[in-house]
Amino acid sequence: MIPLLTSLDFLSAGRAWPPPAELERLNLYKENRLLFEGRHEKVYKEWVRLLRADQQATLEIILNWNRRLSTLWADLMLGEPPRITAGEKGSPEQEAVERLIRDNDLINVAYEVALDVSRFGTGLFKIRYDGRGIIEGQQPECWFPVVRPDNVKEVVAHVLAYTYEERTKDLLGREKVQTWLKAELHERGRVVSARYSLKDGVIAGEVEREERETGVDDFLVVPVNNVLTTDRVYGLDDYSDLDSVVQELEIRVAQISRILDKHADPNMYGPDTALERNEKTGEWTFRGGGKYFPVGPEEAPPGYVTWDGQLDSAFRQIELLMEQLYALSETSAAAFGQLKAGLAESGTALRRLMMAPLAKVNRIRMRFDPALKKALQLAAALEVAQGMSGAVKLENISIAWNDGLPQDDKEQAEIYSLLTQNGLVSRETALRHLFQFDAETLRQELTKIAAEAVTETPMIYRPSLQTNQTPAGGEQ
Repeated sequence: MIPLLTSLDFLSAGRAWPPPAELERLNLYKENRLLFEGRHEKVYKEWVRLLRADQQATLEIILNWNRRLSTLWADLMLGEPPRITAGEKGSPEQEAVERLIRDNDLINVAYEVALDVSRFGTGLFKIRYDGRGIIEGQQPECWFPVVRPDNVKEVVAHVLAYTYEERTKDLLGREKVQTWLKAELHERGRVVSARYSLKDGVIAGEVEREERETGVDDFLVVPVNNVLTTDRVYGLDDYSDLDSVVQELEIRVAQISRILDKHADPNMYGPDTALERNEKTGEWTFRGGGKYFPVGPEEAPPGYVTWDGQLDSAFRQIELLMEQLYALSETSAAAFGQLKAGLAESGTALRRLMMAPLAKVNRIRMRFDPALKKALQLAAALEVAQGMSGAVKLENISIAWNDGLPQDDKEQAEIYSLLTQNGLVSRETALRHLFQFDAETLRQELTKIAAEAVTETPMIYRPSLQTNQTPAGGEQ
């Protein structure tokens, strides 16, 4: 059973901080952050032992697949910004949602949360009011959800907490360091801010407390999870399954580089006559540079010590490891632009190669879509509750997501042209799908097309009524 917090007792005096039940999760977050930032030597402790028996290795090759994977998912989902609507163009609801998106730089905030969903398994939106509705990302390390003992899927409170140090001096000028715990308790319709003193990693007591009503009957923290199971509150991260594969890839590539460097400057062998005595040190040394060496009948000619590395097996292992990396990460070589000639000559062919990555992105999107809608609705509701001028509630929000793949315009145009010619779809439907027009723009475009069709239609020939003129092909 995964240990979970089922009450707020972990904030009581005498309790250890962080809560022991959360240590494993917090350690995972710490390691995954290091991997994302490329500091793999802090996580893969076996590197030194496997690279050098004397444990003095300095050769490290960072293959930061971790960051590449996280940015891949975020790029496919948000690289082409989704179209978010809450009403007709020019309506108060649509203007409100556009203002919230613009003022909060919401697409970039969502991108940061998407990175957290990949590297930590959970990303967080936090909503607050400061003269306007604010939507921001929150670090999952600060998040401590409290759930019902009989239903782990029902969260009763979200606690956002972090520690910080305050340095002061006593009357004798000696420096004192006091550690504080700042906690923000989010319940439905209420937020409680509290500060606790810490001593030796234990909560000594509460020193400040402030409560305020939000006017919104919901939590102002919206989590977005990666893969979940029935017994989990936190999503599964993308890195844990790949740790052994990425570490082995880095070790194998580093060892190959070490071997190649070692034999890039090979040693020489030859007769003693090739040596010269250094007058200063008295040592016999070899000095090259186009020198001629006479070789006697009993002497071996000078030569280089050559070596056959037999690296084919090492490269085959790398190919095997890459296949496992693609399989475990639900990606393919095509996802990283490694396309062989003839494999993706059209948008449909590329989409076929990207089936596994697109399925993974769709799975993330299923949880991201309702979370993003809820964050916008809560921000708007906060503005209404605080009496902000022009604030409106956002009841119906629609998000049109893109897949992040390059659009094959020629292929799509040919498909919809055939569908329209065969009467399978209307011209209006074809335009809507091809160009993602809103209702007003679509209406204007159809009007322009109809007007151009009338002006470009050739005039129908009508015979003259005069007797000296006859229709084409007639007789005098």
